[in-house]
Amino acid sequence: MSNPLKRLLTAIIAVPILYIIFLLGGVIYLLFFLVLIVVGQVEYQKLLESKNLPNEKILGIISSLLMGITAYLGYYYFTFCFTAIVLVILILDLRKGDFSQTVTNIGATLFGVIYLGWLLSHAILLRNIDQYENIKTYALNNQGISDLGFFLVVFAVACTFLNDTGAYYTGTLIGKHKLAPKISPGKTIEGTIGGIVVCIISGLIVNYLFGNPLSSDWTIAFALLVAIAAILGDLVESSIKRGAGIKDSGDIVPGHGGVLDRFDSLIFVFPVSYYFIILYYSLHGAI
Repeated sequence: MSNPLKRLLTAIIAVPILYIIFLLGGVIYLLFFLVLIVVGQVEYQKLLESKNLPNEKILGIISSLLMGITAYLGYYYFTFCFTAIVLVILILDLRKGDFSQTVTNIGATLFGVIYLGWLLSHAILLRNIDQYENIKTYALNNQGISDLGFFLVVFAVACTFLNDTGAYYTGTLIGKHKLAPKISPGKTIEGTIGGIVVCIISGLIVNYLFGNPLSSDWTIAFALLVAIAAILGDLVESSIKRGAGIKDSGDIVPGHGGVLDRFDSLIFVFPVSYYFIILYYSLHGAI
């Protein structure tokens, strides 16, 4: 079976499942992202092993899971947990007799926690943004939307995936100028522009389907920011794989590779979306 066909079949199966998970929210949504975090950590640790780098497997997985769980409880618990984890990782390194690679040991473990635990857990913060009572009230009374978190997650994910699709097909058809040849030789400037255009159109459509809770200018700004974050997230993950000398981080997603391959863009998109929305509601007096 060809790779494009695998990608299409994966999308046909995955999109309805993801939609239901996003709609349900709550514990189901939390468990879904905790699984992604664990699988992503396993893939990341394999990358470390391929370069013979220090690998604190259990510590990395537990720390990343705690980030996701505390994100579900609320932002203050989330930031407290992150600070505590950093301190624990620094302290635990003292137990080792050989300090010649202290920076490398700490850096390898902390990077995985930050990349997968901290950044990806913003997906949980974004879905549960209604925990801010003022935001929830503003969204209901001024925007006519009763489940803000669902709208935001659908917006971010739809724009990200369609940005990727738009970039792929535009690049295939008319791509000539390389975007970052040393990092990702397949990406072109033309494809990137095509992806951004598709991303903005997708954002406007999603916003319309949800009853236009955002004005057109804010919708375009949101979609543009998502597109930029998605591109950067993709390039960062590509640079990590290139440094490890591998093509795909795994094979759990047919036609797409591993969790890091499929969700690399979203690792950047979720935190950018969360803080963009916090800024939006701050400027509108809801915070």
